[in-house]
Amino acid sequence: MKRINKIYGWVLLCMAAVIVVLTVFAGYTVGVVNKNSVIVQIDENIGSAESYLKINQDAAELLMEEFEDDYAAKTRTVAMLLSKETSYLSDDQTLEELRVAVNADHISVSDDEGNITASTDLSSEGTSICDEFQSNLTEEVYTEVLFLLESDTPTIVAASSLDGGDGIVQITFPASNVISLLEEVDLSQMASDLPLYTSGITAVLDADTMTYISCTDTSKVGEQISYDTSLFEKNKGRFDVEDFDREEAMLCYQTSGDYLILAIVPYSDIYYTRNVVMGWIAIGGALLLISTGLSLRMAQIALSRKSNEK
Repeated sequence: MKRINKIYGWVLLCMAAVIVVLTVFAGYTVGVVNKNSVIVQIDENIGSAESYLKINQDAAELLMEEFEDDYAAKTRTVAMLLSKETSYLSDDQTLEELRVAVNADHISVSDDEGNITASTDLSSEGTSICDEFQSNLTEEVYTEVLFLLESDTPTIVAASSLDGGDGIVQITFPASNVISLLEEVDLSQMASDLPLYTSGITAVLDADTMTYISCTDTSKVGEQISYDTSLFEKNKGRFDVEDFDREEAMLCYQTSGDYLILAIVPYSDIYYTRNVVMGWIAIGGALLLISTGLSLRMAQIALSRKSNEK
């Protein structure tokens, strides 16, 4: 009987060992597959973000070029008209009509020293044109457009020389149209189209300031990254961090021009399937072990009864 009990014990011990090995092996195999699939998805997200950045940058540059050409053409036309009809310079009504025709806020004309001699803006009397244009007052052919979109009152200021270099026509245009169209190619909403698992994030940062420009967690936009910036020295890399919930996570990043694209996925998301598989194998193995143990116990009792009857 002792020998049989020993055999039963070894059977149960071997079964338990097999269940443990199977659980660990399945966990390792599924975990590797899970991690690799997440890395592939992150690479796809980063690739999509990089393509978006390229398209966005091209669209913004094209828009700015179109606006610049349009404002330069309007300003040059006004300058040529005023050069041919100098009487318009002393006619406030004509200047006002020109302002309305080119959809501008103000039109001002300066002499060859930069002093404003005529303007639709009465408050500009006795003032000078923008400092940026002062060095070009005597040029015979000169046209330039300034986009002052970062100031408290965003404006667009264009200047063009009067024929003969006798001064400059300066026109101030409203910036609302430019700003509204540039907002359509704004990056701040880009990451919302690139979700990554339940709690993972995709983000685009300014490579110089390391602040979030776009992020699936919109509360981070405008904030500076909390990780050590020396970790992002390479063009592409991957390392472990603590995410926003103080949970261990995998961070992948790649630089793209003036931007840094990164993706963060908590390991709880990465290994979710692995943990479920290991849990079910462990539970199934435990139930199998219990049922085998009960069966062996019943067989042991039956043998014991037969032995007592003899």
